[in-house]
Amino acid sequence: MSVNECVGALPERAWSKSSYSSGEGGECVEMAQSAGKVRIRDSKDKAGPVLSIAPAGWAAFVEFAEQAWIKSSYSTGSGGECVEVARRADMVHVRDSKDKAGPVLSIGPAGWAAFVAFAARG
Repeated sequence: MSVNECVGALPERAWSKSSYSSGEGGECVEMAQSAGKVRIRDSKDKAGPVLSIAPAGWAAFVEFAEQAWIKSSYSTGSGGECVEVARRADMVHVRDSKDKAGPVLSIGPAGWAAFVAFAARG
């Protein structure tokens, strides 16, 4: 992964805006693929820095970002002990639902199953 100040001769038509970006100045990013790299930039600052990442790294990031986070059935809306879980075939991710940008605990499926079995015993 690298950050470049200049994109070079990458044509403007190569860039596509995230489907999560709005026209209201929200979290807007654009990406372009070329020469074995995926490039990401802020769509509001097209002359600004560009993040370059290998396609495999980008695919792993997108897979992680698209995970469906499920809130624990024991979590309440009153700010109690809230956790969310996202399951993948090779890993289970756990985070604090009140701090979605905070740290994520990642554990293998067997470890997660053992934890859930232990917790269920009280």
